[in-house]
This record gives sequence, C-alpha cells and structure tokens, in this order.
Amino acid sequence: MTQAQNRTFNVLAPTGMTRRSLMQLLAASAAASTVGARPVFAAGEELNLFTWTTWGDDDFIAFAGENGHNIRPSFYSTSDEMVAKLRGGGDQLYDMVVPIQSFVPLMAELGLIKPMDKSRFTNLNGLFPEFVGTPEWEFDEKFYGAPFVWGANAIAYNREETGEIDSLDALWDPKFAGRIGIRDEPEDSLAIGALKLGIENPYQMDEAELQEVKKLMIAQKPLVRAYWKSIADVQTMLASGEIVISWAFLAIVKPLRDLGIDVGWVWPKEGAIGWNEGIALVAGSRNEDAVTEYANLTLSADYGKMMGQVSRYATSSKTAVEQMDPTLVSDLGIDPAKMSALVFKQALPNRARWMEIWNEIKAA
Repeated sequence: MTQAQNRTFNVLAPTGMTRRSLMQLLAASAAASTVGARPVFAAGEELNLFTWTTWGDDDFIAFAGENGHNIRPSFYSTSDEMVAKLRGGGDQLYDMVVPIQSFVPLMAELGLIKPMDKSRFTNLNGLFPEFVGTPEWEFDEKFYGAPFVWGANAIAYNREETGEIDSLDALWDPKFAGRIGIRDEPEDSLAIGALKLGIENPYQMDEAELQEVKKLMIAQKPLVRAYWKSIADVQTMLASGEIVISWAFLAIVKPLRDLGIDVGWVWPKEGAIGWNEGIALVAGSRNEDAVTEYANLTLSADYGKMMGQVSRYATSSKTAVEQMDPTLVSDLGIDPAKMSALVFKQALPNRARWMEIWNEIKAA
C-alpha cells in the first residue's frame, strides 16, 4: 500500500447546541461511560468530575469513596472538546475538571474555572519542586491548582513490525505507509513537526515557522492511516495491527503488552512533549470546599502510589515516589532529571491560527 486512506475520528461539537440538546448529550455520554457496576457511596456531597477517561476509572472512584468523596465522572477526548462543552453550559453542570497545564490560563480567561485557596493545599509540600508555583497554574496572584500527574507524549510502536525506534523520522518513513497514527490535536501534532525541523521553541512559532511545519505535515499525510482523538482509538488500532506506530500516550502501553503485543515506548531523540494535569474548580460549582479537599487529596502520597500502580502514570508527589517500589518508579519514568528532554506544553499566543493550520493540513 503506497498511499493510506486518512481517517479522522470526530466528536460532537456543541457549537450552536441548545442547552436541552447539551443535557441530552451529556446524559447519554455519562450513561455510556458508566456501564457496569460502580461503587456507590452514601457519605459526602456528589461531585461532578469532567475528565479524561483514566481519572474516572473504577479504581480512582473507589479511592475517592474510601476517602469520603462521592465522585460522578463524565468524559471528554480532547482539550478542545472539554473547553467547548464547558462553554456550552457545562460550567453549570460540573464541579471540577482536569485540564492540561497549557489550557489553564485560557480557561481562566474565559471564566470557566476559578481560583482556590492555596493555604488549604496541605500536600503541596510533598510535591517535586518542579510542580509547585508553575506559571501555568499560578498567575495574576491567583492559585488555580497544582498538577497531580505528569508525563510525556511520545512514540508507541509494535516492535515486531517496526524493529527498534529512536527518532521522529519513523513517523515519516514510507515503509510504514498506511500504518502510522497521529494525534488529531494541533498542540501535539504541529509540535511534533516543529521538533523534527529542529525549531527551538515549538509553542512560540512565528508564521514562517508554522508554514514550514505545515509543509512537513502535508508531506506526511499520504503515509498516515488515521488522525486519532481518543486513547481507545489508538489502542484499538495498534491492537488490531491497523497501525504499527503512532504518536501516543503512555497509558496504552501496558494494556497492549497485557494482550501479548510487544509494544515499545520511546522519547524520540529530537524530543518529546511534556505535560501535567491537575484538578481545577469549575466556575459554576457550588461545592468549592469539597472540590478543594479532593484536589488536595490527589496531591497526596497515597493517591500518587495508587495512581502509579493502576494507571502507570507518574505522580508529581515526591513523597509518594519515596514510598514506591523502585522498579515501578523506573517503569513509570519518574525522574525529574529527564525533564530536560521534554518540551512542556505552553499556552498558545495564537491558538486560533494553530487550529486553522491543522485543519488545512487535514483537508489538503
């Protein structure tokens, strides 16, 4: 196969959606995402959590319940979907949300989240110093939270099909034509192109640099099988063999290995994309005290240890790491010294332009 049929996974967009339609959509989404038994807790106010699927899994809901928090999760697949649904009325439906750090300033500017009382975050002193007082979470003398998790988006590959991989060049390799996956989000995908071109600061690109990246990504397009949106999409395609290499999340690796697939995971030599996430208080919530308590809980050593064991994500809690099995710590890549190899996502000064260029790439 010399040219792939591109496939984009679309989500429902709430632009122009009525409040009634939005309520129906969210109700259907919540029902679909809670199939199967979930723990039910009598104590504590019910907190509506809008989040990525991982942080609403049964283990996390059970842990919250054991610590006095009754959590009802609803899910999104991309940061843009999160913002769109909050702007479409979700800011009155949810109590808390889990944004990636680069979206926190935007959400504050749009009035979708509000600051919290930093003095009540007693677990801050147990975090790695790299995650305390970061400018994406604390600005204008206001505290919007702190990350409980961090990591890198990088390359996942089927080692049996590809051999060892160490470079972004593999995502442009014609021998993998029609079997390459790329994330359908400009914050990742345009940054990948920038890293391949050696652009020093991908998140501060000028128009000329953006145009160079655009050319590179259009040249890649005939090789791409799918621009994926959700973890389920990319995990399923790697499991089925539809793709053999993809820009991806660490969370897909263990489930695929559990299926007997020899999945490799590498931060390419050109660099990987760093991120962190935490609990933010939704502007319309009436449960500020409970959200603050839960946000503080996510920064605790116990939460960090649980998260590492069940999700294979890296905790921001230094105290948790000191109490974890060293083998697990190594498997999770928890080493602040490695952060120099990451380009952490930043709030984009021209986000609309990035989105426009990404749409032009997909339409080319």
